[in-house]
Amino acid sequence: MVSFALNFGMEIFWTDLLDGERYAVLSVCIAYVLLMGVIAVVRCLGIRRWPRTTGTLTEDGFSSIGSGSDRMQTARVRYEYIVDGIPYRGTRLSPVLIYASGKRLAKWQKGGIQRHGNDRITVFYNPARPQKSYLILPQWTSIIGICLLTILLVMVFWLAF
Repeated sequence: MVSFALNFGMEIFWTDLLDGERYAVLSVCIAYVLLMGVIAVVRCLGIRRWPRTTGTLTEDGFSSIGSGSDRMQTARVRYEYIVDGIPYRGTRLSPVLIYASGKRLAKWQKGGIQRHGNDRITVFYNPARPQKSYLILPQWTSIIGICLLTILLVMVFWLAF
């Protein structure tokens, strides 16, 4: 009996969603934002536990995306590192991507790279897949920011009911 009621309730919900009923659309938006927020926080917390090794920074520059007044700048890095005697190459600066209209924010983000002398750097790598790596771990401020943004978006959708 309970199973029938749940199935019937979900059937009504899906019908309402397909019909564009506001409560159903907003409920899906809330569920999506919560799911993505939880996934992002769990991923960032997992990355913070990755081991580290020392690597060599082979390129340190900026990339442009877009054209004209819509041009955005982001940090561009290339580096090499060795894990268990196997050499790897990486291009990921951080799991938090920053695009801005100028280079100032990208320069600020690259300031988080742990440098050891001229071109020696700390590389954080996934122990299960060492070819996946970052030069900067997610900071607590980023993780808290993700949580706050998730809560804010859920509240906005909730208040839209």
